[in-house]
Amino acid sequence: MKKETVYRIQDKDGRGPFKPGFSHRWVQSRDDHENLVPWFVEFGPIHKTICTFEVAGTGCESIKQLRRWFTKKEYKRLRGYGYMAVKMDVDRILASSEIQCVFARLKPLQQDVKKIRLY
Repeated sequence: MKKETVYRIQDKDGRGPFKPGFSHRWVQSRDDHENLVPWFVEFGPIHKTICTFEVAGTGCESIKQLRRWFTKKEYKRLRGYGYMAVKMDVDRILASSEIQCVFARLKPLQQDVKKIRLY
């Protein structure tokens, strides 16, 4: 089966930066935020299609998409908190759009990822 490549921002444990109580530390105000809707708003209950042996995550199918979510200044702040831009192979894309994707993977999110240069 052909693997798909996904790009995302995560910490050493594979956790993304959109966690409760943390976004205010790095998100800057900008006009296009209303275009960046959370996956559960855009795709609905897609998480119900995940198998018990899979790990799910959100990301982007291109670096260009990832740059829509994170400006250069925001990424610099996130780097200070230990986050990095990575690419990884995933087993399935559960849903995708012009701004993001939800994926399933057999491996943990922090395993077999390659650090990439976002800016």
